[in-house]
Amino acid sequence: MAFQRRKKNAGSFLPFIFSCLLAFCLPSTLAVSQISTKVASVSPTSATPNVPLTMRVSLQQGELIEKVFLVYRPFSTSDYSRMEMDILGNTASATIPPQDVLSPFVEYYIVLQNRNGSLESYPLNESTDPFERPPGRTLQITVSAEAETDAQIVFLSPEPGSRVAPDDLLISISLLRADSIAVKRATQLLLDGADISETAVISDDIIVVSPENAGITIRPGMHRLTVRLFNREGNLHRTASTTFTVLGAGSSLTEPTSLWKYNASLQLESRNENVGNVGTWYNRGNFSFNGSTDEWRFNANAFITSDEMADRQPQNRYFASAELPWLRVGYGDAYPIFPNLVLSGKRVRGLVSALKLGWFNVDLTLGKTTRAIDGRRLSTFSADSFSVEYTRDSLAGQIPPYGQIDDSTWGKFSYGTYAQDLFAVRPSFGSGEYWQFGITWLKAKDDISSISYGTRPQENFVLGTDFVARFDEKRIELSGQGAFSAFNSDISSGDFTNAYIDSVYPNDASRIKRARDILSRVITVNDNLRPLKFDKLATVAYDATLALNYFDNAFKFMYLFRGSDYNSFGQTFIRKDIQGFNITDRVRLAENRVFATAGVELLKDNTSKSKISTTSFTNVNFSVSYYPDPEYPNVTVGFARYASKNEISLVGRDSLSAIDDATNRFFIQSTYDFELSAKHTAFFNLSTSNREDHSLQHYNVKNLTVGFGLTTQYVVPLQTSIDVSINTNTVPLTGQFNYTTLSLNARYAIVRDILSVMATAAPTFGDFRRTTWDASVAWNAIPMMTFELQFSLYDNYGISKDTIWSLRYRYDV
Repeated sequence: MAFQRRKKNAGSFLPFIFSCLLAFCLPSTLAVSQISTKVASVSPTSATPNVPLTMRVSLQQGELIEKVFLVYRPFSTSDYSRMEMDILGNTASATIPPQDVLSPFVEYYIVLQNRNGSLESYPLNESTDPFERPPGRTLQITVSAEAETDAQIVFLSPEPGSRVAPDDLLISISLLRADSIAVKRATQLLLDGADISETAVISDDIIVVSPENAGITIRPGMHRLTVRLFNREGNLHRTASTTFTVLGAGSSLTEPTSLWKYNASLQLESRNENVGNVGTWYNRGNFSFNGSTDEWRFNANAFITSDEMADRQPQNRYFASAELPWLRVGYGDAYPIFPNLVLSGKRVRGLVSALKLGWFNVDLTLGKTTRAIDGRRLSTFSADSFSVEYTRDSLAGQIPPYGQIDDSTWGKFSYGTYAQDLFAVRPSFGSGEYWQFGITWLKAKDDISSISYGTRPQENFVLGTDFVARFDEKRIELSGQGAFSAFNSDISSGDFTNAYIDSVYPNDASRIKRARDILSRVITVNDNLRPLKFDKLATVAYDATLALNYFDNAFKFMYLFRGSDYNSFGQTFIRKDIQGFNITDRVRLAENRVFATAGVELLKDNTSKSKISTTSFTNVNFSVSYYPDPEYPNVTVGFARYASKNEISLVGRDSLSAIDDATNRFFIQSTYDFELSAKHTAFFNLSTSNREDHSLQHYNVKNLTVGFGLTTQYVVPLQTSIDVSINTNTVPLTGQFNYTTLSLNARYAIVRDILSVMATAAPTFGDFRRTTWDASVAWNAIPMMTFELQFSLYDNYGISKDTIWSLRYRYDV
């Protein structure tokens, strides 16, 4: 056919040359090996654009880890987003929303909060606060631009995933949104790989195939329909696929309402970790269930672990929900999603529900974000002895909290954690497909009566609004959100009294009384409340976005403002005290083979004019991806520059506060699938980062990472991979820190679908030396039952070896 692209040529000369080069260089898959005392692995390593991405972190020494945070940012954005990950045993997970999964990659790192409150990053970082100072070398998840979905091809019937009777089957496709360069009459239709284009009837933008009239016999079962759209030069412009099921004899299109479908899974694990000569046993169980009838959907899951302790936040997890097409009610541990300025990425244990009527909707969350963990009184002493006790504790390097018990007695305490209640509701109008307007109300408050020994209970109130409007077949999108917050950092003293206001604020008494009378209905009003004044927008946050999708261009402009005192207990990770704009353009070129992305971001802080100087942030990003015919490798190259500078001179009394630094990053990555006696996937990645700090701190950091490799799938049930990662780092305090990791992995099915084994050897040498050995065997005793035994050995240079044994059992119904 004139419009078909060239087929993959497995016998071409290029694959042979490419594979020889990889073999010469000790090839490896792109697995950027990093060192860590508590992170064993992170997955996945690649993603699809505009599809939610669930990140999973495999942990060691789980009993020492209280929280795990995923810190990430899309390409062309300088601002990192932060999410608290859900910890189930030794696995922490979090889902990046689809709007942040953009080509060519998502940049990220992991932060672990230990039980003593200290922070550790992965990759490792010299800073004690990796939230404020990210690691010099971060990680990347490749997002393939080639996999981007678009709406130029719309399947009208049968609907994707639907079940149809043979007599009712009608294939109908709309090309209304196709580009003007597309030749609609040259569209190719493939049904289960067979070309049925000649049977199609084309009327304007609609293509219809009636199998019965065309004499096409379609057997019962699942079928795949593929549509290939070509441009005027005969080159492939777009392709899209869908699946549907044709009912067989005796099947009914509408299943009986009494028909009950369900599946359930039970997993049990016993795990022993010996880390640093300290042995720890874990026993865990995980149960999940989902069922459905004609309209009802039921879901439930429960995770029980021996890690559950009264002096920790909940380690056990549970959730159950029931759904109709227009209603969802759930109770348990959840991460509700509201407008991200108000509530996002926060675990809530309680009621989570949603009413979806289209023209009117309500989202509701009611529960606790933390549970009460009481402190205790360590000792008591007389008021006259305070100076002696304080001096003794100071010399010992330990100063616990002190508190007055009565007029003559003081005490030493270890303060606990208050239970915190959260309520959020969002009524909205419109389905969101073409427009929607919503209002969000959030109230969160520490329960003062929940513990006996605590300090500084807090309270928070947020009122927000959001909207979205789409025009011209969704090619134009306007969206925005805004929120006002009130935050009280200590509500223990209660509201202001009139007498207190008159004595302490005589000049502003009337104004403060009016503010108290208004705000006290929703939040405690005292000296610790922000705002107490309304002449500045310090507790306001908002953003507005314009998106355009024309001529293979995805253009986006966003203006944002985050007040310095804006606070939401449902969104505790937002970057504050910043304003400015971001412009991004993503374009397809060269017959859909080249994808280019460019972005510019100009931001400034000091939104309340309370700092001695304003810092400007200038960020520029650019990347190009090339996807040639399948017999050639694809390549992506990119450059990013992040610069920050304030107005303070490097000479003078304030020179220590001067900021003047810039980080330049360059990367190139390539992937190649080819066949040479077996199926191979080759990877190559090179990335550099160079931070030049011209301030008096001179915090210069240089990083170079090279990764390359090869994964092979043989005809026999064997898969192997060879991975190499070379890391060179120059940091201020320790100077050079260079290491290389080689990873060899093999998986073999001794009895296909019944018994398989896996083994990995990964030596790391250089400034960090360790060898990791891992072996496992999986046995499918019956199709629904699996046993897996795994052993890991960490041979650490100069210190004791660490070992992990794990036995897992799984049963599916």
